[in-house]
Order: sequence, then structure tokens, then C-alpha cells
Amino acid sequence: MRTVQADATDVIDTAIAWHLRLAEADARAWADFVAWLEASPAHAAAYDRVAAEDRLIAAAPFRSGEDARAGNDNVPAPAWRRWAGPLGGAAAAAAIAAICLPMLLPMRAAPYQVATRDGERRTLSLEDGTRIQLSGGTRLVLDRNDPRIATLEQGEALFHVRHDAARAFTVKVGEVAVQDLGTVFDVAHAGSRLNVAVAEGSVRFQSRGPAVTLKPGDALSARADGTSIVQTRIAPQQVGGWRDGTLGFDGQPMHEVAGALKRLYGLEIALEGSLSERPFTGLVRFSGQAERDVPHLAELIGASWRRDGKRWILSSETPATP
Repeated sequence: MRTVQADATDVIDTAIAWHLRLAEADARAWADFVAWLEASPAHAAAYDRVAAEDRLIAAAPFRSGEDARAGNDNVPAPAWRRWAGPLGGAAAAAAIAAICLPMLLPMRAAPYQVATRDGERRTLSLEDGTRIQLSGGTRLVLDRNDPRIATLEQGEALFHVRHDAARAFTVKVGEVAVQDLGTVFDVAHAGSRLNVAVAEGSVRFQSRGPAVTLKPGDALSARADGTSIVQTRIAPQQVGGWRDGTLGFDGQPMHEVAGALKRLYGLEIALEGSLSERPFTGLVRFSGQAERDVPHLAELIGASWRRDGKRWILSSETPATP
């Protein structure tokens, strides 16, 4: 019996503590309180008892020492004693929680994915006025409840961001965040590397180290973990050049060049020997016609080419003369 009474006393003590705490509770406290109420009917009953006794106190005249000396018995109870209103108790607390929690708690993420196949392009218009152009072979994750955040899992996209001084638009790539400061910028993510280039405005590149601000014509290459950062320059009008077939490379290995053509046009290009790691620098205009683009690329890098079904093969070795 003593154990039962002790348990009941503990529940009452907890109910009193909650009753006092709720006057200045934050969102987390309200959530914890509702969970405590729903854990046991005894909790709700105890809280109702505490709230009922509190209402009796609230109904009684409140007399300060000065009021007592003046004989004033009709002073209303303080406002903090009347917070529960006519409902009172657990019902009032639950009702208040139902109204306040959706406003106080952060909105849950509602992610959805937008993807393009190799050789496919797509343009998205978000609710906040931002427009995103996706290149081929791209996978982007957005949030229906928060149009100011995107995650580029792979591929390339050009962002035309409607600037909001109160909430920057953020693109996440691996462990890196790229935030707009009112801008048009391009982000590419292939393998373990990412590239950012700015056409208009500026962006903040945030990795493990100090943030880097990029302005029009600034470009940056880094690993997806935010290391090995290299900054370069690019003509602002060339940013997002993939839309008209203009691709610029600055020392990227040939396998990245081949990957860009696969995403953009769906071309299957195999690189033999050491050609895969050979660095390539140049600005090339592609037509999207493999019969024209592949021989042109081979000529630029001094390689030979041949076709095997749908696959194009580039080699650094000159084919033997029959």
C-alpha cells in the first residue's frame, strides 16, 4: 500500500511540476508534456486534480497585505492563475498543445527527388520563384515544406535564385553547402568532386574551413568533403554553357570530360590506356551528334577513335596500319 501511495504522490508531484512549468514552456517542453499525459490515464487524472485545485485558488479573492489592511475582499485573482480558462486541466493543456505545437515545432522535412536520364534536361520552378535547370544524369533532392534547400546528389544544375535576405537558398553537396547571396550559379557533382561557378551575384561556399565568397566569373573545384579547394576564373557568360553545348575544362582528367558528355548527350565513351587520367584544358562546343563530336574531341587530344556498337572508344595509341 505504501508503494502505491508513493507512486500516486510521485504522479501528483510531477503534475504540479508540469502545471507550474507550462506557463513558460517552449515547444520541446509542450511536446514532452503531451507525451507524459498520453503515457497513462493516471497522469491526466492527476493533472486534472492539480488544475482543479488551482482553479479554486484562482476563484478566491487575492489579497495583498495592503488590501487586507484596507478590508478589500473583491480583488480579482492574478492573470497567471486564470491561464487555463473555462476548460482547465488536461483537456485545456492538450487543446493548447494541439494549437501551439504546429506553430512552435520546426516543420518536418518532406523530401522528394527529381532526376534526369543521361541526355535528358529538365527545368523546375519552385514556389519561392527560384528556377533550376537540370542537365542530364542529374539527381536533385528538394523539400516540399522548405523550397529554400536542395541537395545535389549527382550531375549538374544551374540555379536562378530569387534572393531572400531573411533566408538564403542552400545547395548541399556531400559535406559542403553553397548559399546564394542573390545570384545565378552552376553546381556540378561527379564522383568525389564538385565544381561551382557564378554567373551573377555571389555565393558563399561553406566547407570545414573558412567560408569562401565567389563573385561573377569565380569558379571553384573541391572534393565533396570540402577539401582540396582550387579557385579559378571563368567568363560569366560561360557559366551553365552546357545548355548550348559549350563545355570548359581546366586540367580535368579525360574521364571527367567523358562523364560530362555522357550526362549531357548520353554518349558512351571508353578511354583506353593512360588516356583516362590525361588532363585536358579547353573550351569546346559540342553539337550533340556523336559522329561529329567524338572525332573532334579525339583530334583535340591527339587520340584515335573507333566505334563498337553504341560505344565510342578513344585510344592514345595510333592504330596499326594494315
